Amino acid sequence: MKNSVALLAFVLSVLVAFNSPAQDEKPKKEKAKKEAKAEKKEKKEAKEDKKEAKADKKKAKDEGDKVAKKEAKEDKKAAKADKADAKADKKEAKEDKKAAKADDKADKKAAKADDKAMAKADKKVAKAKEEKASPADYKAPVDRSQKGPNGEPVYTGPRGGKYYINKNGNKTYLSSLRD
Repeated sequence: MKNSVALLAFVLSVLVAFNSPAQDEKPKKEKAKKEAKAEKKEKKEAKEDKKEAKADKKKAKDEGDKVAKKEAKEDKKAAKADKADAKADKKEAKEDKKAAKADDKADKKAAKADDKAMAKADKKVAKAKEEKASPADYKAPVDRSQKGPNGEPVYTGPRGGKYYINKNGNKTYLSSLRD
């Protein structure tokens, strides 16, 4: 069965291949010749048009065609005016740009001045908060209810400890326990 299906498929493909033509018509040389003639004709017409244009130009030049000259002059004047307008527009744009730049500089300068003023104010506030210490602040408070072994005054330390200054000038702390 498999062989018969394969054989049938092969036969059909061969029939289709023989019945369909590869290329029916080859491009003929006549078509190429016609195209070449058409091109030659177009070139010839273009040359003739060019000659006519030259002749018209020469004729206008010889006759001194005043209208054409006037139009050319007006065109030149219009072109000059356009150029001047463009130049003025460019100059105006440049001035606008300068003005914008100056405004930006002024804004930045004002912002900088504001920042400086704020910084100065902050410094003044900080200085006002700081108080200079007096010599009384450096001395430890004296506990008048107690005396050292040889009658020295007893001081209270920063953490609450009690001490006295011995004869060598060193701090000697008192024990918190009483004997």
